[in-house]
Amino acid sequence: MAEENQIPEPQAVILPEIPARDAVIHVTMDKDRMKAEMLIDAPEGEGKPATIADIYAALRKENVVYGLDEAALASLGTPLYGQTVVVAVGTPAQNGVDGSYEEIFPQQIEKKFAQRKDGTLNFKELGLIRDVPAGTTICNITLPTPGVEGKNILGQVLKAREGRRVLAPAGEGVHLTEDGLRLVAVNSGHLVFRAGRWCVDKVYSVTDIDLDVGNITFSGDVVVNGNMLDGFEIHAGGNVTLRGEVGAVLVVAGGNISVERGINGMSRAVLEAGKEVKAGFIENCTVRATEKIHASSVINSFVECEGVVEVTQGKGIICGGKITSFGSVTANEVGNASNTLTTIVLGVTPKLLKERKELNEKLEDVTKHIEEMLKNINYIQRLVADGRPIPPERKQILQRTQIQLPMSEKKQAQLQQAIADLEDKMQNVNAATLTARILHPPIKISIGALSTNCLETKERCRVYKNSEGELVFGTY
Repeated sequence: MAEENQIPEPQAVILPEIPARDAVIHVTMDKDRMKAEMLIDAPEGEGKPATIADIYAALRKENVVYGLDEAALASLGTPLYGQTVVVAVGTPAQNGVDGSYEEIFPQQIEKKFAQRKDGTLNFKELGLIRDVPAGTTICNITLPTPGVEGKNILGQVLKAREGRRVLAPAGEGVHLTEDGLRLVAVNSGHLVFRAGRWCVDKVYSVTDIDLDVGNITFSGDVVVNGNMLDGFEIHAGGNVTLRGEVGAVLVVAGGNISVERGINGMSRAVLEAGKEVKAGFIENCTVRATEKIHASSVINSFVECEGVVEVTQGKGIICGGKITSFGSVTANEVGNASNTLTTIVLGVTPKLLKERKELNEKLEDVTKHIEEMLKNINYIQRLVADGRPIPPERKQILQRTQIQLPMSEKKQAQLQQAIADLEDKMQNVNAATLTARILHPPIKISIGALSTNCLETKERCRVYKNSEGELVFGTY
């Protein structure tokens, strides 16, 4: 029984022998060759572990030579088994940024009624003209940037696209600056966005001037192809051309005014030109020009011209009203058979009289100032002569006066000469003549300071001031 209860001795377990296997290094890359990852399988048995040299050799075998992460590779060389680690990353190419532009002005001009001082709206001032001076910046332009090359993990260069230049929307009257950074106005004028481009028009052209267009204030030329209705205004720095009907309006131009049909101003119209006025007919209005006024007829109007007045085309009639001209007045007929009074004033104009008045006022002011300075000088000289001390403030006045007096005396002499020249010009009226085929009385005629009345009909008549200083009704 004792033998049956004995525990058998354990037998030795023989484990199978583990074959030796070196560590295995796996290198994988994405399809763009921009990233490489590494995974190391641990060695088995007496297999050889992965070394740093093995790791770099594996990368070389796969041609991974760029963008290596040295820290990540060092961690794998610890070694680190069974974990996927990113070991190389390429540098992507950076395409250049395309150029662009920023518009300073809105493309569309919106109506904006002007407000009067009393708060009411002026429905004739619509703000539809965008008048810009030459050199105005219309667009700011951003230039394109160059591209930057990249490299993949195989060391291959990745090309980059250069940024494209923006096509600046430059139309007529607009150009790009040399540095390519701005779109600017070449000339002054009306800035408009038309057909996808910015343009600066030197001529502002409309069909009619009415409540849809409003008053016009513009630095360049204005052309009205239709009618200009009563009560509207044009203020132009250049020429004004009116091709349709013109009524009780105000037109002021720095250059010429051309009224192709004519104007009946109903005693309210005013035309003022820096150069010439040319009209088919002028009736019941005021016309002023610096150089010349030319019309086929002037009826019941007030005309002022620093140059000459010619009414010789068509009927060539001047009747009623008052014609003032520094030079000559020429017409086919002056007056009419109904005895309408017509006044002709030659050799002087309101502008010259105003200029003389202003010069005299300036001379008076300068003369008074000189007199005050001389009084101060004389007072200080008396103090010195009497041996009395000169107060510090008086010394300062004397110093200022000694500087200002010569300048004021020079200004006084210049004004005196300007007045003398103007007086000579106004006295020399030999070129001021009235010439007409027919003079119908009554006509009041003045040349300079001389005046006379034409009380009978005269033909082929020329009125002038002779060498003896008399007004003469001659013939031609």
